[in-house]
Amino acid sequence: MPEPSDQPMRRDHRGLHPEEKLARRDAILDAVARSSERMVAPEPWDALLPDMLRFLGEATKVSRVYVFEVQRHREGEPTVNQRFEWCAEGVHPQIDNPDLQGMPLVSSGFGRWAELLEAGLPVFGDIGEFPESERPLLEGQQILSLLVQPIFTGPRWWGFMGFDACEQLQHWEKVEVDTLRIAAIVLGATIHQHAREAQLRETQKMEALGRMAGGVAHDFNNVLTVVSGAIQLTRMDLAASGGETPMRERNLAMAEQALSRAATLTARLLEFSKRRDGAVRLSSVLEMLRHEEPLLRQAVGGRVRVRITHQAELERLSPVRVEPTQFAQVALNLAVNARDAMPEGGELIFDISTVDAALDPARVDRVPAGRWTLLSVSDNGSGMTPEVRERIFEPFFSTKPEDRGTGLGLSTVYSIVTAAGGHVAVSSAVGKGTEFRLYFPAANA
Repeated sequence: MPEPSDQPMRRDHRGLHPEEKLARRDAILDAVARSSERMVAPEPWDALLPDMLRFLGEATKVSRVYVFEVQRHREGEPTVNQRFEWCAEGVHPQIDNPDLQGMPLVSSGFGRWAELLEAGLPVFGDIGEFPESERPLLEGQQILSLLVQPIFTGPRWWGFMGFDACEQLQHWEKVEVDTLRIAAIVLGATIHQHAREAQLRETQKMEALGRMAGGVAHDFNNVLTVVSGAIQLTRMDLAASGGETPMRERNLAMAEQALSRAATLTARLLEFSKRRDGAVRLSSVLEMLRHEEPLLRQAVGGRVRVRITHQAELERLSPVRVEPTQFAQVALNLAVNARDAMPEGGELIFDISTVDAALDPARVDRVPAGRWTLLSVSDNGSGMTPEVRERIFEPFFSTKPEDRGTGLGLSTVYSIVTAAGGHVAVSSAVGKGTEFRLYFPAANA
């Protein structure tokens, strides 16, 4: 007679009766339908997602349902972060597991997942049947069986939704896999729609701010012209009357210094509002950066090392249509921003590559399909909190002291790049540096 075991009995769903299987399918169908209805509510998608995960978790009777996002490629492989999680009662959550944040899939042993999910295919089965490289991380979470569905926003792989069975083996029938694929499709479509709406709102806000800034700058410039003339007339009167004194000269010098600073602010407001100053022409990003390299090195100072690199042969780097003076302004603004994030010194890298959004959907930051010349500007400075990162492109927003910035540098970068038909993305973490990714439409030479 076998010895009694201290391990709990694990029931295998392969042994379900036909009636139980049918009831389970109906529950999953109902959960997907309820999730679809919930996700069309007029609320942010991340506020709607917890209900969706709960509906699906209760219907499938799994231990955990979660969502991972593919943040970006690092040295050619996708890096993922767990963003959301639902857990059944008594199940230990994994949302705070550091191994699941910033995890490179390929070097962590999950290259098979990356290939399948990026191709739009699910990953599912019992952990004991998985490759040896995948088991340690999964077994450490007490997972017995799982199902993972890819999430796409438009044509791009955004991340994946997973279902972990930790209490018993879970057999996934084809109809269940296909039905839960619908839930992932609904989530991806919702994220995509909300992102496009947010982008439209941001564009409209920047255009309105640009018009307002232009009007204010022109009016202010007129006032400065009058002040400048009054200072010059005062100097002439004092010289003619012999009333010049050291005190009066210091006062006039202070007024001229303040006038110069105000004129600089006005010029930046005009740059932000006009977007284009000169003729747009076909230019090489690498050549423009090399031309500006001495100025960039001077701007960042001796403690910061500047490197310019490219990820392909020179003839394969597509040129872009942009006004060179404005491109120089973009590079300089990003360099100064990086310098301020590295007061003790560090490294600033300008990296150029050409990417195809249709062929490499996970690498790009959800930009439209097509060929793009990507300029990545990265530093190893102090980084930013998520709250700061959300606001960095807002005009006049700055975390610097009042005498060290106007809050227009990054908003001007955003304005120039988008006016050239491009896109701007940023990744940052406190203590780990910041990377700006500027996508310019690739042009034929």
